[in-house]
Amino acid sequence: MATPSASTLSKGLRLLAAIVADQGRSSLSDIAQSQGLPLATAHRLAMTLEEEGFLTRLRKGHFIAGQAAARLADAVMPGAAMRGPLARLARQYGAFAHFGVLEDGMVTYLVKEHGVEADLFTEERMQLEAYCSAVGKVLLAALPLEELDAYLECGPFVALTQHTLTDPEAIRREVEDVRQRGVGFDRREIRDDLFCMAVPVTGEDGQVLGAVSLSLLGRVPDAAEQRRIIRQLRGVAGGGGNPMR
Repeated sequence: MATPSASTLSKGLRLLAAIVADQGRSSLSDIAQSQGLPLATAHRLAMTLEEEGFLTRLRKGHFIAGQAAARLADAVMPGAAMRGPLARLARQYGAFAHFGVLEDGMVTYLVKEHGVEADLFTEERMQLEAYCSAVGKVLLAALPLEELDAYLECGPFVALTQHTLTDPEAIRREVEDVRQRGVGFDRREIRDDLFCMAVPVTGEDGQVLGAVSLSLLGRVPDAAEQRRIIRQLRGVAGGGGNPMR
């Protein structure tokens, strides 16, 4: 038989998991009902979880994961803390949002969020060439110059569309531009109907840990919308969008 403290812990963990999965869409009363919890119990548990930093109040009666939950999730799965914000950004623009890292010269996508019914070929844990993707260009720009030189010597670089940069010196110039501006673009280089923007995610020491991106199918946003998306991506990245020196 479970002790009262174990029972309370079990209820709290169930409530936390349900709120995190819901991402603030449902009220606490609705989530409590779905979990078979009395509203008074759910309210008491939510207050405790909020005090400990595991929940953050979105608006009256609605909660999302707090910083303590985000740190715990990120320790288990890098980028997990950005899943909710990336999902909201993807829904806002009817697009796809990703978080990726560089592994052996390839981009590994750790998070993919849909904001549209259509699908995109990317999948979580999938790898993609770095030279032609917005995330990849951001990550290449963070490499020491000798490592970038070594990468560029490992061609050939295949043209996936007529817009793909394949000349090593052209790729180098593009990467240097990303280094200066702190934002990378895939201007229909992977697919003719795909436009993507990415910014770096940095740690407290300024080291680039990965990159977040927004990919739009079938349209290229105008300059004003691009600036707005880049600002929002930098917000998701936690301010990691400063130019990389």
